[in-house]
Amino acid sequence: MSYLEKMDRYLDSLKVGKSAMVDSWFMMSSPMPILSVVVLYLLFIRIGPRVMKNRSPLRMNKLISYYNASQVVLATMICMKVFKLNLFRDGILYAGCRYPSNSQNPMLLDLGWWYFFAKFTELLDTVFFVLRKKDKQLTFLHVYHHVIMALYSWSYLKFAAGGEGAILALLNSIVHVVMYTYYLLSGLGPRFQKYLWWKKYVTKMQLIQFILMLSYCAWTYNSPRCQYATGFTYFISANVTIFLLLFLNFYSKSYKIKKESKKENTNTSNGFNKQNGVTEKCEMKENGVCREENNDNPSIEEIPFEVNKACGDYIKDGKVFLTRRTAKATYGPEYDFDSIIKK
Repeated sequence: MSYLEKMDRYLDSLKVGKSAMVDSWFMMSSPMPILSVVVLYLLFIRIGPRVMKNRSPLRMNKLISYYNASQVVLATMICMKVFKLNLFRDGILYAGCRYPSNSQNPMLLDLGWWYFFAKFTELLDTVFFVLRKKDKQLTFLHVYHHVIMALYSWSYLKFAAGGEGAILALLNSIVHVVMYTYYLLSGLGPRFQKYLWWKKYVTKMQLIQFILMLSYCAWTYNSPRCQYATGFTYFISANVTIFLLLFLNFYSKSYKIKKESKKENTNTSNGFNKQNGVTEKCEMKENGVCREENNDNPSIEEIPFEVNKACGDYIKDGKVFLTRRTAKATYGPEYDFDSIIKK
């Protein structure tokens, strides 16, 4: 028997008894619809930035807010569907063992389709990045994650849906509720920034999620009580490991940038800015940090103003400037300079 014949027989054995139900659902009749979407997605990433190069970024704040809100609702609904399956009747460790792979439970299959639909719609994240000219967001981690999750969720529902996938979907959806809630609030304007103190915990939640997924896959694989398709368990474990490494790399780089920024801020304290070992007084201070002047504004020397202080020296770009002294600055605010001119 050839390798292709063995693979064909293996795939047929996975979908016995449920292919008729799943095949009639949207995008589930064959792999061609999802493969076509993935190909178009990759072409868009390649062509989109070139098309937008000489164009202004699109303003899509309201549309993106609706999108983020819908993703929060969708992820919450998936979590609710998992709990309706009553997976935790036998405890947390054996939660997914209640439904082996190739389950014919309609509620489990319905959950699998909505999870696939969520991964399908999440491809719009990239579309919004391109149209808003946020090309720096199109990292390998971002693209790889979206493509693999779309293909995996389709394949798992088509060939080996089971309780293991339901638990992994629950973990992932909980993180997505938090993540898209953050995106939603951050897009509503500056007045919500004070409520986003938990931003740094979003990536940590993702890392914890991957560790829990790996642990759960290892537990169910070695437990004789759980019956899953080993091929998909290997596939899940391998990709979760890749996600974990990529997210760790992303987290370490982000932490390094923040650490360097914090180190620079420690050189500034009590209104004095230290540069090249010289301490210079800071006249423009915000939250204990010296604020540089906006170069888009006119220079201080070009703006006429009245000097009412006898000593108005200031420091700009490391140089000491002396303000022009007026009679009022020298003799005080009670000096009537206008009456002298009239005489």
